[in-house]
Amino acid sequence: MRNNLFTALLILPLLGCGSGSEDSAGATTSTGSGGSGGAGGQSPGCAPTAAPDIADVSGKWAYRAVGSQLTQAQGLDPFHTRIVSVLLVTQQQDGDAISFNGTYCDHYTEDPDAIVHAVIPDTFREALAPVAREGTFAASEGGGRRYQIGRLYEVVGAALEDPAQDELPTDPADARVVDQDEDGHPGMTLQLQGLIDGSVYVAERKWTELDGVAVAADRIEGRLGFASEQRVLDTDPPILKASTAASRTYPDPEECNSTFVMVRIPDDADCAWIEAAAETLFE
Repeated sequence: MRNNLFTALLILPLLGCGSGSEDSAGATTSTGSGGSGGAGGQSPGCAPTAAPDIADVSGKWAYRAVGSQLTQAQGLDPFHTRIVSVLLVTQQQDGDAISFNGTYCDHYTEDPDAIVHAVIPDTFREALAPVAREGTFAASEGGGRRYQIGRLYEVVGAALEDPAQDELPTDPADARVVDQDEDGHPGMTLQLQGLIDGSVYVAERKWTELDGVAVAADRIEGRLGFASEQRVLDTDPPILKASTAASRTYPDPEECNSTFVMVRIPDDADCAWIEAAAETLFE
């Protein structure tokens, strides 16, 4: 039972969601996708309604994305985990074209039903690279304008020539493995706390897409499309690595549980400002 509980948290894809399987090297991979359908008449019933007459979304924004997934450990009921990313974003708009430049302010998990909790250390979050994305804010057939930001691949703990296609490393001695958080361990480190304390060293790839609408001049809401893939490079204690094969993670079948929200903020706001306001900012 203890090993199963450890496993339930070891393979959390910390930047996305997915379903898991083992590769030939015994490391864990998690792949899958959340829905990326659109607003403006093409989304499910949870799609927000676009406010009329909003044509400009340039400026500074606080962004929060939530990816929902299910984790299944052998012999246990599946439980939900939410992966939350908070970014400070500056947007520029030229006609319908949008440029989105973001810096990570926070990155954490919410897993209240788990007995062992995955904790993303500050060093993990601080090592995440800024993101630059492109998209559109254009007229929609359903009325109003549709906000769409194209697919972006992010890889942590490894340097890949082709971030979208190259296989992730499974061996900590692989030359592509990067100690990105500079803690002396391969890949990126996450921690386990609760019934067992330990560390897991991972390489991970995820992609995300944004599809939503401006519901007000100072607020954008929509659904998050994403997929993730993870390899466990090593663990401390070492016995935890072998136990990862006993659990799986899957996309939440309710795609409306994976969402993003953006709130316009003052031009001089920074991550500290967002952190101070976070309790009510995205409500």
